[in-house]
Amino acid sequence: MNACSVIIVNYNTGQLLKQAVDAVLSNTGINEIILVDNHSKDGSMELVNESNRLKKYYRKINHGFASSCNYGAKLATQDNLLFLNPDCIVKKNTIIELTSDLNKFTNIGIVGCRVNNPDGTEQRASRRRLPTLWRAIKTFSKIEKLAKYCQCFMGVNLIHLPMPKRCQKVEAISGALIMIKTHVFNGINGFDESFPMHFEDLDLFKRTADMGYGIVFNPNVEVVHHQGTSSKSNPKVGEMKKQGLQRYFHKHCSKFSYLLVKLLR
Repeated sequence: MNACSVIIVNYNTGQLLKQAVDAVLSNTGINEIILVDNHSKDGSMELVNESNRLKKYYRKINHGFASSCNYGAKLATQDNLLFLNPDCIVKKNTIIELTSDLNKFTNIGIVGCRVNNPDGTEQRASRRRLPTLWRAIKTFSKIEKLAKYCQCFMGVNLIHLPMPKRCQKVEAISGALIMIKTHVFNGINGFDESFPMHFEDLDLFKRTADMGYGIVFNPNVEVVHHQGTSSKSNPKVGEMKKQGLQRYFHKHCSKFSYLLVKLLR
């Protein structure tokens, strides 16, 4: 089975960073964790236990999530890459199961899993579709909640639909945990660093699909994501989300859609 390099980008994640790294180390067959710190000031890196499987890298300024993911990927040595948020806690067999899923098929480029809130409920972005103007309108207006009654109301998120019993192809997964084949990641030139924060994952999924590779969601593998831990220390998150949305529509959608999104948001 092809091995996996785990890449974690940290920014002021506190005690959760240690939990995330310890959880990864408990997984079978993991011999490379690349931990990139975006100039944290909360002492979180010092809380992480040392390990011969863990490599720490400190950046002198906060280069942003996409840039530091690419930085970590260039240091990776394995056939698969797992980009894991520093506040996302995996279970003991998570990584080996997802690696197996990813390498079953040559036409699959990315695999993800069910991402839960700490209370055990499925997180909103756990399984998704790629944004279009109409889908975005239904999501931001919250009409998509009615999708459990009629699929015509589906927006970007698929959380309102019944959980599938087995792996299925989707257009997008949660950005909290992304496992991707290294040659696919390199083939699309990694994350687009022009996204300041948010939507860089959806852009990655779109470009992966454009290359002809599918994305698989495994509902039987679960992780816990303490969403927004790093964002709490960044007062510009709201504005960066807006910029990310506009950047995505400018890059992948019609000019009319982009202008309307820019006007409405």
